[in-house]
Amino acid sequence: APKDFVTALIEPAQKVQQTLGVPFQVVIAQAALETGWGQKIIKDQQGTSSHNLFNIKADSRWAGNKITKDTLEFEQGAMVKKAEPFRMYQSLNDSVDDYIKFLSQNDRYQGALQKANDVEQFLHSLQKAGYATDPQYAEKILGTLKTVTNLIDK
Repeated sequence: APKDFVTALIEPAQKVQQTLGVPFQVVIAQAALETGWGQKIIKDQQGTSSHNLFNIKADSRWAGNKITKDTLEFEQGAMVKKAEPFRMYQSLNDSVDDYIKFLSQNDRYQGALQKANDVEQFLHSLQKAGYATDPQYAEKILGTLKTVTNLIDK
């Protein structure tokens, strides 16, 4: 349930807020959008979870385990299905730690991180920097954020 997903992530997400300045609710909203409130976390063929909350892909910089999965990418305004390798983690905490590393060690996200305290600016900058190919990415996270905020306040 969304409520359980949010509760499980409050503490790990607060670590992101402490290190990067991104409000923890925004971190949870991004993970919720990426994983369908935890229902669609990528699994391998044996059903083992990747614990990948942010759907970070396994590029050449990634030395850990990976899972290849079909994903939809926007290219020239059209949806294209591609098989892409995604990072696999031991735990949700490891996924959050890697998200911190991924954003802070990547030059293209420095502009977004400078706007971490302005949620809309931060999310639009992430999108522009190429975090996701979906042109509605920032708006979708902002929509999800409303739900997250309501669930935390209850």
